[in-house]
Amino acid sequence: MDNISHAYIFLGDEEETTQKALKLAQTANCENTNMAPCGFCSTCRKIQSQVYPDVIHVHPDGAAIKIEQVRKIILDLTEKPMEGNKKVYILHEAHTITPQAQNALLKTLEEPCSESIIILLSNNIKQLIPTVVSRCQIQDFTKAEAEPLLSVESRQKIADIIFNTMQKAGHTEFAIYARELSDIEEKIEEVLEVTISLFRDMLIVKTNADAALINQDLEPMIYKYSSILATDSMLRAIDVTYRQLKAAKFRGNKNLIWYNLLVGLKEVF
Repeated sequence: MDNISHAYIFLGDEEETTQKALKLAQTANCENTNMAPCGFCSTCRKIQSQVYPDVIHVHPDGAAIKIEQVRKIILDLTEKPMEGNKKVYILHEAHTITPQAQNALLKTLEEPCSESIIILLSNNIKQLIPTVVSRCQIQDFTKAEAEPLLSVESRQKIADIIFNTMQKAGHTEFAIYARELSDIEEKIEEVLEVTISLFRDMLIVKTNADAALINQDLEPMIYKYSSILATDSMLRAIDVTYRQLKAAKFRGNKNLIWYNLLVGLKEVF
């Protein structure tokens, strides 16, 4: 149990991440420590049935998890566990936590209580503020589906253009790089998805997350740029690319999408 962190972000669908969170709570509190989680002790069974007093589930109040809910967690953290070793707070749909509530939670993540674990369940990490992300261990349970969309040659070309833009492109080069992206013989949505996957992989490396890289064959480049860029920049780059992906799905002008993407990424970095 010594290697359990104080805070996690579990990425994936709600049902799977909930089960993973319950298993972690069982591991932290199982009565049979030498085989935790055993699954059959009273504690494990209560946690699985969601009736264990030291595992607290927090769901959105309406459309969001609000600051009042986070303040209640912070106050509750001052109390010792009622039955187990650790109090575990599972925040469902954590991407709905309001920015004010995330900022309120941040101090707790920076100065953790030794008798508590906070688990954020989400399918959209870009809605979490970078400082919250950087203070949690990320476990990506979507990785089984993480397969490269395009050939390594196409992805390498996309990566070269994107990273050249970040490093040295001025406004005069944007048109050239946009044309190079247009010349890639792949669907525009797939090229944008690959771009997102590159920044996703860099974020995984940057935060030491327990998740597989989608672009493992581009690992040297992923590691190089993850060491240069800040977590905040990676998250903003993902957001910039998602906006252009949305435009592509609405059949926006292809050349304008590439130009706006490169300009947006340059502004981020």
